[in-house]
Amino acid sequence: MCSGLRLILSGRKARGLVKGEKYGMWRPLIVGLIALGFSALRIFPSHLVMADGHPDFSYYAYSFRHWSYSDVVALYGSRRLFLHQLPYVQNVIEYPVLIGLYMSVMAHLPGFPGYFLGSLVGLSLGFFGALWALRAGRGSAAWWFAATPMLTLYGLTNWDLLGIATWGMAVLAYERERWWTSGLWVGIGVATKFFPIVLLPYLAFGLWRRRDSGHRRHLRQFLGAAALAGIIINLPFAITGWRGWTEFFTFNSGRAPDPGLWARLVAIHWLRIADVNLLTLAITAAGGVLLLDAMRKERLNPVEAAGSALAWWLLVNKVYSPQYMLWAYYAALWCRATPVKLVFMNIAGVCDFFLAMRWLELGTTGSPFLAPFVARIPGPVIALRDTALFWAAITWKRPVFLHNRTQARQV
Repeated sequence: MCSGLRLILSGRKARGLVKGEKYGMWRPLIVGLIALGFSALRIFPSHLVMADGHPDFSYYAYSFRHWSYSDVVALYGSRRLFLHQLPYVQNVIEYPVLIGLYMSVMAHLPGFPGYFLGSLVGLSLGFFGALWALRAGRGSAAWWFAATPMLTLYGLTNWDLLGIATWGMAVLAYERERWWTSGLWVGIGVATKFFPIVLLPYLAFGLWRRRDSGHRRHLRQFLGAAALAGIIINLPFAITGWRGWTEFFTFNSGRAPDPGLWARLVAIHWLRIADVNLLTLAITAAGGVLLLDAMRKERLNPVEAAGSALAWWLLVNKVYSPQYMLWAYYAALWCRATPVKLVFMNIAGVCDFFLAMRWLELGTTGSPFLAPFVARIPGPVIALRDTALFWAAITWKRPVFLHNRTQARQV
């Protein structure tokens, strides 16, 4: 962590910044913070669902009806964070350790308003870290991140911005050849939101393929830092609260697939949930192996392969939440995605938000419009989303940023 902070505070001019661009970082930062501010105003619950000082069961119908649902709000009540129990030891939480710790610590602030404000500040800092890393590594791509409407829709839906920041910091450190720092951020990221686990095999394989002196030592530094961070963060809770700590790993195993192809195959009894679990694992792994082979053939560099693997995982996984598009989008920015692809991903992400909120609204209110809605709307929107994810998984070599094979091997 300290290494990452030194990376930010070192005062060195970030790569990719235009010389003399005085406001290169602050303008997109302000735009993004304004977006998060609007999001906070949108999702802060009415006093009508706060009878006991925290969101009660009526919050769900209220939030779906007002298109303002947020796990940050809902879990304060449903996980009884206001009781100030020890996470994982006394309170079962279905998130990796750092998210569980973070939400529990924020709950010690005065009442729900204090918890909400603390969560907003922390997620804003996560946005700052993600933006800073992207600005330092990809220059003007930071504007695409700050200005995306998905930041307003999903920025406070969950704690994803904290994990997204670790992705950016890990990739930036890797490209600056700070192997220990990169591994440390990967380990922190896995303990935050788990998706950064995707970085591990591709960045490690990229280091293994390097032919410069000391590349094996660099690989050990990278993997050692990731392992050390993971062990230090997780081990105390694995020992003292095994059941609570393992909830994250077992929570989704028996869960029915979210709307999409897998849900349809289960509904018509072609597959069981156990079959879906096995198939998604196999297809994800197969795609991952193909991406490693693309790296071996020098068609992708490690950062591009990891971004593709993340999009592929999100596409084939049985569990999908609309805010996951923000992850795929951020990874695509690191892969230097074209403007057309980025616009398409934004459209898909926004449509998916409105689909989810409207569907949940109709379902919780017992509306007679639910059946015709389900028959007509979800299919095209889910197809749009899946197309965006599939496109995000295609990051093959383009001369604009892969000038030669040495760059493909070493970046």
